[in-house]
Amino acid sequence: MLRRAIDGVARALRFASTSMLIAIVALNAANVIGRYLLSAPIAWAEEIMLYLMFGAVFLCNPTVTWDGAHIRMDVVARALPRGIRRGLEAIADLVSFAVASLLVYASVPIVRQLFEFDQRSDAANVPMALPQGTIPLGFALAAIALLARELCGKAAEQAAEGPEVGAK
Repeated sequence: MLRRAIDGVARALRFASTSMLIAIVALNAANVIGRYLLSAPIAWAEEIMLYLMFGAVFLCNPTVTWDGAHIRMDVVARALPRGIRRGLEAIADLVSFAVASLLVYASVPIVRQLFEFDQRSDAANVPMALPQGTIPLGFALAAIALLARELCGKAAEQAAEGPEVGAK
């Protein structure tokens, strides 16, 4: 049940991130056409593309975390027995959870200030709390994904993948 719910949230976040990346490409194409063919560039395009990239990266972070797909150097860990490999995975998840929690703790007050002061971007007049808010949101969801990976056994299953040392 927990896995299906998180898989559904992960699909929604992937869709949102993909949509943002497609919007970046479309907006960039429109800006190129406007700039070079019509001599009328879109003044706010660069800013919006940057904010969409923030959203795409930080909203997809929890799905990458849930899938255990972050880039890692695990050549040595893969050669270790499953039990040790699982212990290393648990330690890595614990450290990742601590870092994600710290980033949420540090960034929420900043986003709250941006919201309270109604700070807006220069070109597009976007409330800065929106793009900056994707940072604590993405890391909070990643921390939840880490907990869920451990609670539902997904992390243990992934650690068990690969050859067992001494197996033929």
